[in-house]
Amino acid sequence: MVDFKTKEQSMAQKAFLRVSERQAESDFGDYKSFALSFPSLIHTCGLVQAVSFACSKKKKKSSMNKYVEDLQAVFNEIDNAGDLATRSREAMVMEYMRISRHALSAASWIKRYCQAAPDKKEGEKVAELS
Repeated sequence: MVDFKTKEQSMAQKAFLRVSERQAESDFGDYKSFALSFPSLIHTCGLVQAVSFACSKKKKKSSMNKYVEDLQAVFNEIDNAGDLATRSREAMVMEYMRISRHALSAASWIKRYCQAAPDKKEGEKVAELS
């Protein structure tokens, strides 16, 4: 029996791991909010503008920068050819369309797992420790 995974399965597994790690962080609510809106941002503005917007935030470890790191990691599961922001900025039209399609797929997987993640309220932390 041949053991293989599709590109979508590879991205789904990586997205699950990345979102699972982020759930324990204090700014997961901001991360989740941005992750839910990012695929729409790609559709509306294009990949270059969406990634540039996320990377432009001043705080080094803002939730948007963390999101871009996770998007890059999920994207690398199927297309490991360097920095997503740089590649999308410098790509010719056909390459840009391919990169955008793959990035949108990666962003959709992150969004799905963020949607499935439970919302943590401040009071739930105390209940979990009991």
